[in-house]
Amino acid sequence: MQLGVPHAAGVQSIKLHSLTGLRFFAALLVVVHHTFRDLVDVPGVSDMVWLGTVGVSFFFALSGFVLTWSLRPADTKRAFYRRRFARVYPLHFLTLLLAVPFFLFEGKGIDAGQLVAAGGLLQAWIPDSNVYFGMNAPSWSLSCEALFYAAFPFLAARLACLGRPGLWKSLAAVLSLSLVIAGTVTMALTPGDEARFWVYIFPPFRILEFIAGCLLALLVKSGWRSPVPLPVAALSAVVAYALLTAGNRAGHPLGNGVEDAVILPFMLLVIASAATANISGKGRFLSHPWVVRLGEWSFALYLTHWLLLELMVHLDPGSKARSVPLQLLEGGTFVLVAVAVSAAAFTWFEKPLEKRLRGRRPRPARVEAEEKASASPSRVG
Repeated sequence: MQLGVPHAAGVQSIKLHSLTGLRFFAALLVVVHHTFRDLVDVPGVSDMVWLGTVGVSFFFALSGFVLTWSLRPADTKRAFYRRRFARVYPLHFLTLLLAVPFFLFEGKGIDAGQLVAAGGLLQAWIPDSNVYFGMNAPSWSLSCEALFYAAFPFLAARLACLGRPGLWKSLAAVLSLSLVIAGTVTMALTPGDEARFWVYIFPPFRILEFIAGCLLALLVKSGWRSPVPLPVAALSAVVAYALLTAGNRAGHPLGNGVEDAVILPFMLLVIASAATANISGKGRFLSHPWVVRLGEWSFALYLTHWLLLELMVHLDPGSKARSVPLQLLEGGTFVLVAVAVSAAAFTWFEKPLEKRLRGRRPRPARVEAEEKASASPSRVG
């Protein structure tokens, strides 16, 4: 069965390298959030990166956008699922295997249920933090992505039938529904693991962000262009992030899920503006080869940094008791090491194995390049 969604004339050959470049900065925010929460605790800095967890919303939305953008009329479900498996699962499986000796070295037990759930990408469906954050904790988001990938061929065919007015109405409905559900659940449940599960972890809720990305891509495919320059769009997202962070510091956090729903429109604006800049030949910084290369490493950065962080916390339990300058040095050094490890993992494992699993059937170079932007480094709470 063919899945393709046609492009508007004139955009078929455009590679959205800027979106690949954006991935690195979103992944970096997640890594810095975890580092300055678990390894070191620097007043001001740790508070500033408290909301770094919103990176997952960006990647879920970006995943929907890029998969929709890169889909072609001749594509099939079988080919799509094969590419998604080749793109995501090998590195996930490797980090899952590595988690076993890491945990044994740290003196932690290995739970067979956690291992099976993570191996089958089912952990995000189980309302137990010991399960969905078990093993290599950040992989919970891949459990959500598995649902997105399974649903995408069916979603794409239906969403593509909407005209531009229908796309706008659907996007507004998705954004409103996300905010209403997150707000209602947050108010109805006591803050904690239960509320966090339903509006932060549960795949059927998080698919709203993915669908929003699909709808946005269809709008751009239809010929719509963001009228907001990329720097202005990025500044609006930073301001929204700062206001949410200030509310948390003042003792008024909105709660998991609500922050994501509030900032999601701003992240979509960044994606749309970056794509528009790319199409018009602008946005050269995000399209710089080194920035794109960092973006290509971002999936490995996300999946490998947590195990490294756990190991570092185990080896250096007194890190938070040091002076601020030493904590800044340790935190910054860790981030650089994590990036270096991700480069090695991408170069020597992720990229060659993905190529092998995809098979020898030739594919358009543009599709190969763009789909590298669709995997989802994300966050853990």
